[in-house]
Amino acid sequence: MRKISQQFIDDLNNNELKPFLDNVKVDDALCLEIRKNYINIYYRGGNLFKITPSKGKGYKVFFDTGYSKEHREQIESIDPYDCEKWIANAPLLKAEMDRYLSSHPKLEREFQQLIERENNTSSIAAGTDYFIADIEYANRANGSRFDMLAVKWRSCGKGIDRQDPKKATLAFIEVKYGDKALKNDAGLGKHVADIISFLDKPDVRRQITEEVNSLYSQKRDLGLMTNAPKEPVQIQLESAMELILLIGNHNPYSTVLDTELMAVFKSKDYQSLLGLGCEIKIARASLLGYGLYDNESCMIPLEKYLNGC
Repeated sequence: MRKISQQFIDDLNNNELKPFLDNVKVDDALCLEIRKNYINIYYRGGNLFKITPSKGKGYKVFFDTGYSKEHREQIESIDPYDCEKWIANAPLLKAEMDRYLSSHPKLEREFQQLIERENNTSSIAAGTDYFIADIEYANRANGSRFDMLAVKWRSCGKGIDRQDPKKATLAFIEVKYGDKALKNDAGLGKHVADIISFLDKPDVRRQITEEVNSLYSQKRDLGLMTNAPKEPVQIQLESAMELILLIGNHNPYSTVLDTELMAVFKSKDYQSLLGLGCEIKIARASLLGYGLYDNESCMIPLEKYLNGC
């Protein structure tokens, strides 16, 4: 289960790991994700730090030197247990990653981080309807990954749901950046099949529900969901779900998106997904931006979208 200990949380909030968390809170290019007994701190879509507790030695910090060319030897000489040294060298590590990412961009993952920031910690976060609980979530059912997991908990509109923690529901978000991403091996149809393989196993479905409830609480306790209600969410196993397709920079003159969406709509998997209580929606911006709103003009059911809204 993706969860860290209370001691880990305390050390991030108050002790030796606090500089790492503080950097995440002031640097919009960083985000912190909770894993099983460790955390990842991402920078521009790449993994800047993996931090793992180590018995008797505090915490071990890992940086992938595959990102580094000019200063690899210097970076490899850093004691993995010296948190202060890693913090001091963070600007160098980010510069190394900038050089790497200039020729090996991770645009889709950068886009995910922007979405998380807007809906979790930005000045508009209190008014959006979704909190991002995790990115790059491993699907244990078949080894695939979900781009993002979100807690849908309406802030306004059809009743103020945030007064009731049991009204929070689960949303899967698949992010595609540019039209080329729509037709590769991980196209829209495959994502639908992956979620079906996940949701039709009650034990796996129960685990993800419990995990998202926990991730929400731990991120809130770390100050990574500003203005989130203090009450823990209580997503119910039987609650309706959504698969949100978030397409970044689609070319409106291209027909590829409508073609791919129509293929999904006509597939048997689409009906199977509906039968499992999961509806497909297409996300649209509220004018410009990355805030996610459960509004009829911003979250459009697949059939309505294909009928021209």
